Amino acid sequence: MATTSTSDVQYISKILYKDGIAQSQIVRDKPLLSATPQKTNFATARGMEIPVIASPGQGVSATVATAAANASASKGVTFTVTQKTIYKNIDIAGIVLRNAQKGNDDTYFLQQFKLEMDNAMEAMGVELARQEYGSSTGVRAQASNVAGGVITLANPQDAVYFEYGMVIVASQTAGGTLRSGSGVVSAVDTSAGTVTYTGTITSVGTTDYFYEQGNAQNGGTALLMSGLADWVPATVTATPFFGVDRTIFPSRLAGVRYDGTNDNTETVLIKAAAKAMAEVGPGFKKGDVYMNPVNFAAFQTAKEGGRWITEPSSYNIGIDKFQIGAFKLVPDALCPVGVAYMINDGAFIRASCGDAPFWQDQDGSDLWLDRTTDTIKGQLVHDGNFAAVHPQRIMRIALPAV
Repeated sequence: MATTSTSDVQYISKILYKDGIAQSQIVRDKPLLSATPQKTNFATARGMEIPVIASPGQGVSATVATAAANASASKGVTFTVTQKTIYKNIDIAGIVLRNAQKGNDDTYFLQQFKLEMDNAMEAMGVELARQEYGSSTGVRAQASNVAGGVITLANPQDAVYFEYGMVIVASQTAGGTLRSGSGVVSAVDTSAGTVTYTGTITSVGTTDYFYEQGNAQNGGTALLMSGLADWVPATVTATPFFGVDRTIFPSRLAGVRYDGTNDNTETVLIKAAAKAMAEVGPGFKKGDVYMNPVNFAAFQTAKEGGRWITEPSSYNIGIDKFQIGAFKLVPDALCPVGVAYMINDGAFIRASCGDAPFWQDQDGSDLWLDRTTDTIKGQLVHDGNFAAVHPQRIMRIALPAV
């Protein structure tokens, strides 16, 4: 019978994943992440500079003296986007390896090994996809009520952001000081929109904000990557964002916003697209609109009711494709309910330090044996951030209630 040593595990990983991390597996079934271009030149800890013109080249006049003087000179700003890191560790109990060495469980070890590796890549992809819509404060959801260890979420669909066994913490305000203590998620009901936890979060409030432990903003310093909620916020303030006061020209530096909560489903996107083009101009022209499946279903329902039956013998229910102008509607379960993002092609990118994520192998080993825990460990790492290279070509749309 074949035996297995710790060094052999390194070899197995090279055979099973000879091309390293499969980037296609990271983004698979994640619509926005899959469509977001990945730029791999974020290779400096000093930050990536994203220049944005705050006013176009001017100096145009009916008089040559004014034109030559360029009295109204063009202005620009630069977002200095900082690097952030996301980790995902894998653990395989040492006894699984020893059973492969000395017993008769070689196949079982390979199954567990591949399962752990594949699950790590999927978990990393889901976290990147979730964070692309989210805020660097780390907020996963806000509660509408907390009682007896049961969190009722303000948006029931936010339950998909929690996992069984996840350690959670809370704060009174988004990104604020954390309450002491933590909880461990013991149940998630995505239908009811509730999360049950064990443990103690001291003085937890009924409308608190919840985070996964380790991801909450720390003393005013954001730990996570900056998603669409940061780049195109619901409200633009003078607080510098990557060094830029975006109130000097919100639609050019912080995207476009449209409040369609009082519109009907049939017209909200038409009005939103018109507002974007009126504020931005011809540069706002082609891309996708991402929304939660619950909101997408509202568009399906509205349009189904308006279809004509042209063939009396049959009527197929279901519209596969919606489009507003040159923008295609895309359902994405990780998009918050009640919000849609209209993104022009190439306006939003995932900037990474080389091909990321990658297995942490700076010491030459993909995996190592931790004798203090009798566990074989591995670490998946993503260095980089999300960045709006053309903020004015992204729109946040507040949708009608469903």
